[in-house]
Amino acid sequence: MEKKQWTIAHNVAFDLVDWGTDPNELGKVIAFLRRNKQENDMKAKLTSLVQRLSNTRNALIRSRQTQRFYHNIQEAIEKHLHGIEDTKELLLILSWSLRLMRYYRVEPKRAVEEQRPQQPQQKPPESEPKSSLLPKEKTKPKYKVGDRVNATILKKDGFKITVQLTTDEKEELVFERPYYPGAIGAQVKLRVLGVNENGQVNRVVP
Repeated sequence: MEKKQWTIAHNVAFDLVDWGTDPNELGKVIAFLRRNKQENDMKAKLTSLVQRLSNTRNALIRSRQTQRFYHNIQEAIEKHLHGIEDTKELLLILSWSLRLMRYYRVEPKRAVEEQRPQQPQQKPPESEPKSSLLPKEKTKPKYKVGDRVNATILKKDGFKITVQLTTDEKEELVFERPYYPGAIGAQVKLRVLGVNENGQVNRVVP
């Protein structure tokens, strides 16, 4: 997929999971689109179908919860797919959104494990220079694993997010996330997962 299509698929999936939508209902919408992909003006027919399902009270709707799911799908389509009319492109994006929804529903559990701070290894104390003529270097404050640091998002390229920390050294670091909602230029807080021997942060995660 193109980068723009990939971003749209992520946005649709993220919103639907965030709103508590059942992926199976999106799967039914995709199945309808796939069965009728040869027809004309499928975007309008898809929108009409989802609108009807989000408001109908007939036997096909099992509960108000199901109606809420379709209302969520309707809102996501209007929000993210408003400029896309080609049926093949709609199918491609929504199919990937469905895959990503199923991933996002389990990914947060793994993210908690990945972001759990690890205890840094203790270094033996360095002996001070014997010569009293050597000036003592001013000790710099060092970040430790588990600290939170402020950062600015510089670039988003697929899974790779480039940020610049608001530390004295202004480190630019990259971390990977299937979807990270912050926009370029946004100020975010990140967790420190690694520092070098000079106390500079070299690894962060959301």
